[in-house]
Amino acid sequence: MPSAGDYQFYRNHYTDKTVDLDILTGTASYANVIAPKTANHAVYIQRITLSITTHVDDTYLFDDDGAGPPIAQLLDEATVVPTVPSSWTWDFGPKGRKLTTGANLDVSHSSTGVAVAHIEAYEKLENVIAYDSGASNQ
Repeated sequence: MPSAGDYQFYRNHYTDKTVDLDILTGTASYANVIAPKTANHAVYIQRITLSITTHVDDTYLFDDDGAGPPIAQLLDEATVVPTVPSSWTWDFGPKGRKLTTGANLDVSHSSTGVAVAHIEAYEKLENVIAYDSGASNQ
């Protein structure tokens, strides 16, 4: 599809769903961080960058809330990792990793760590819909 295989092509051609998320102490779960427009759309995750600013023994999970497996997981062990800001990137290529059609991306962490996540993604229509189903389904 893209001549240069670039990430932005897919986000321009389909619907850009890129989001930045502050992962804070006191909030363990972030539901529907990226949600498709309808049950007929699928979200494709291209890249996740997690920057941890406060290290504690914590597990960060990026999860397909449909039938699919977790997208990315990181175990942050404060006793092993130095207590300075750290960054990890999961790169799924320009086309990205597809979530279950109609599923959302959820993010959670198990403790009191503090981090920022930058998630590059797009959505596209996956299922055939009726011509008279209305603009909200397209």
